[in-house]
Amino acid sequence: MDKLNTRSPYYITINSENPPVVIPPTDPVQTIIVNCGETYSTGTDVGENLFEINTSEVGAVFLTITGNQVPIRFVADWNGASTVDTKYIGASSYDPQLLLANIPQGDIATAAVSNKNTIITLNKTTATPTLVTLRAYAPLVNDDYEVTFTCPTAAVITVPCGAGSTYSGGPAFPQTDTIELGSATGVVTLSYDTFGLPDKYIVTFDGVVVIDTGYRGSSSNQTVLNTALAARGLPAETIQGVRTGTTTFQKTTATTTATVEVYAPNDGTAWEYVLSCPQ
Repeated sequence: MDKLNTRSPYYITINSENPPVVIPPTDPVQTIIVNCGETYSTGTDVGENLFEINTSEVGAVFLTITGNQVPIRFVADWNGASTVDTKYIGASSYDPQLLLANIPQGDIATAAVSNKNTIITLNKTTATPTLVTLRAYAPLVNDDYEVTFTCPTAAVITVPCGAGSTYSGGPAFPQTDTIELGSATGVVTLSYDTFGLPDKYIVTFDGVVVIDTGYRGSSSNQTVLNTALAARGLPAETIQGVRTGTTTFQKTTATTTATVEVYAPNDGTAWEYVLSCPQ
């Protein structure tokens, strides 16, 4: 019994009567957290990867796949309502190896010219649930692939100053609102309530961040916040204060709009805010 290579956990058995047998992967599933816009690249990967991405945006999620000719199967899903299964795609010259690896013929969808470069489209019709998954099944050695995760474009909401905005549901990271302030100058006040689970408000005016509240909420949720940020590959941030508060900036030009970004990384979050008209 010979090892395939120094990186592979699999072996081939060779004798005078039987051809080499490739053993299907038995490694535990590896879960990989990815962010919108991220590209994940593998080397000579064998086994099963589960990619998880969270987005509260509504619309088409694009998973752009490239790689060499060695077949891999990709199964993408959102909420069980939008599911795409490519079956095994790649070059058909590898079909004998797939069959030896106990892959059913009906699961093989290869082509004479590799069809592994493809785009999977999922239709995400509601803000929640936020979780989109992609499973990659790689039973053969020397495969590689790359996946780019493209989320729907964030919706920009226009809100009159003083009207306020309220939200509850899954993560919003961020929700971006455009606030109509008018051309008058004066003091603009942000009033907010995060209802316990930590959220952060950033106000931008004339291209400059004029308010950054940091995360506000119950200090008992610090670990919850750290976990949610780590899942997005982000460093921990300390909760800066209690759930409610007010802060201001001075509007000194006739620019009529400001932007409010609300970073709410946790499931089951709720928040509200009001950005006043200049006084």
